[in-house]
This record gives sequence, structure tokens and C-alpha cells, in this order.
Amino acid sequence: VYATRTLDELGGAVHAILADPPAVLVTDGGDGTLHWVLNEARKLVRDVAQLPPLLPTNGGTIDFVARKVGIAGHAESIVAALIRELDRDRMPELVELDSLWLTGEKSDGEGFDRLGFALAAGGIGQRFFSKYYEEKQLGAGAIVRVVAKAVASRVAGSLRAPLPDRLLDYGRDVFRPTSARVTIDGQVVPGTAHGAIHAGAMDLHLGGVFRVFPLARDDGALHFQAGEIVPHEMILALPALARGGAIPSERLREVRGREMSIEAIGDEDLAPIIDGEAFAGLRNLTVRLGPRIRVPRVRG
Repeated sequence: VYATRTLDELGGAVHAILADPPAVLVTDGGDGTLHWVLNEARKLVRDVAQLPPLLPTNGGTIDFVARKVGIAGHAESIVAALIRELDRDRMPELVELDSLWLTGEKSDGEGFDRLGFALAAGGIGQRFFSKYYEEKQLGAGAIVRVVAKAVASRVAGSLRAPLPDRLLDYGRDVFRPTSARVTIDGQVVPGTAHGAIHAGAMDLHLGGVFRVFPLARDDGALHFQAGEIVPHEMILALPALARGGAIPSERLREVRGREMSIEAIGDEDLAPIIDGEAFAGLRNLTVRLGPRIRVPRVRG
């Protein structure tokens, strides 16, 4: 067991672990922990296929990867179930997940290169997470609270309700568009004030509240969303998101595709959220289909 307190310590721990690769590399956390371990580990191999299977342990606040794979239990029960299988010389069933390969350039000229599973590059998805992590207790309840506050704030603003600016600003912040040029599979998405810029490598269940990226349900497909969808359309789309359906808007391009490129316009850099982790200071970002990642299906 390697207990890490900083990202620097995480890198050192991954390096030590892969010096003598285990049968399974267990990541004690959720989607963000898995993201960081995967990206530290890929620096040490020529091919991601050389990595041992990676096992998250439902220790996050959303755990969409564990939900997708069918991992059940908490960290101790998951590890106990894994050990029972390995002691019998049996490997748990391995699920191969598509990934996103994200490359780009930061405003200081430094390159950006990561693997992930879900991207909120701009618009409501990216703004939502900035509010989500301000909540004291994270999880499904926090998702519902942020959505409820954003909708109430937006409706109050449209009705010119006499409320304090801090309450009205909440909705303005969440629904504020991102200025960018977006191209999907060589076709420019109309407009530059995008209410949503998202990509998913698989269909996801966010905290048991929303089902997103249904077009990535099949292997080898990426689900892209971009366009000048406006706040009232986003609010009306909430029932569709709960059902896992498409968002009804002529302003939103929502397709199954191969590549999306995003270029920041003006002074505001891109600040993408990847697997729930925040990154900042990007001028451009390209999203393609990445390598498949092996995750054991363990039920604690």
C-alpha cells in the first residue's frame, strides 16, 4: 500500500509500483484518482496495453467508471474480493473501456497530453463542476442542489426578481457560454458562444442523477456536444438527461464522431474538466479516440 498526499508523491508511488508490476493496480478513490494514476503510469510504458489492469474502489463522489464496469462495494470489500480471486489463480473479468486522448497547447506554449474518459471543455458542464466542488458534501445530493440553485437563479433573473446579486450571479455563472471555435470531424460548429462543449468515451451515469453520452455506448465511438445552446433549452433538457436521451436543441450539435478540436477565442483560456479534475490555461485542445483501458469487474 502506497499512501500519497500530493501529486508528486503519487508519481513516485506509481513509478515504484511499476518497477515490479502487480497483477492489478488498485486506485483507492474514484474517477479523479484513476485519472491521475493512469496518466502517471502511461509515462512509464511505451504502450498503455503494457499496464496492469486499473481498479477504482468507489471512493469518489460520482464514480462513473466503477458504475460503468459494474464494480460494487467499498475499498476494503473490493480488495478482499480481488484477493480471493487472485489467491485461486483467477483474474476477475476484465472490461475494456474506450478512452479520450486529449492533446493541446497551454497559453505559455507548454504542451498538453492526457488520457481520460469524460470531458467538459466549456459551457454548462465546465461551469457546473466549478460550483459542484464548492458544495460541502459532494455526491448525488450536491448535483441536485447545484442544478436546482442554477435553475432557480436563472428563472429569478429572467423574471427580474429583486434578489441579491450573489443569488442572481449563481445562474449567470453556470449558464455563461465559452468563447471558442469548435470543429467536429472537419466541420465547423456554427457560432462561437458555446453553451456546451463536451466529449465522452462511453455512456456515463453521473451520481445516479443524469445519464450522459449515450452515443458512446458502443465501443469505438465518441460522443461530442458543442453549440450555442441557450439557458432555457438547457433547463428544458434536464428530463432528457435524467432518462439518458438526446438534448432537444437545433443549436446544439450532438454527434457520434472521431475528432473534435477546440480553440479559445479572446482573453479567456480553456479550463477543461477531465474526469472531474480541473485543468487551466489551455489555448487549444483536440480530442480523439484513445487506447482501451482494462478495468477488472470486482464485486465486494
